[in-house]
Amino acid sequence: MFGRKINIFEKILLPVGIALTFLGFYLILLAEQSSSLLNWIRLATLFSWMMLLFIIIVTATTEDMKEELALIQKEHVTEIKILKEISHDQLNEIKLLRQDLQKRKK
Repeated sequence: MFGRKINIFEKILLPVGIALTFLGFYLILLAEQSSSLLNWIRLATLFSWMMLLFIIIVTATTEDMKEELALIQKEHVTEIKILKEISHDQLNEIKLLRQDLQKRKK
């Protein structure tokens, strides 16, 4: 249809996301082993930054989807215009056929 290509950002996003997940689990285990309040606060700060990063990624992905939908909408507008022209041509043909039939009846 449109053949949208995957950009570098999307190619890197999956492995980075998986790596961050494993890093997060590892950091939780380290904080649990040390059971220090300061480690838990650092971990909470780190996850807050990760959530901010996640929101930015979701925003970028949403923007890509919006661009794709704009392309699809433009394509649909041209298709609708073509269908309107075809319908108008068919109407003209029907009118001409009616006129021809009326002439033959007389």
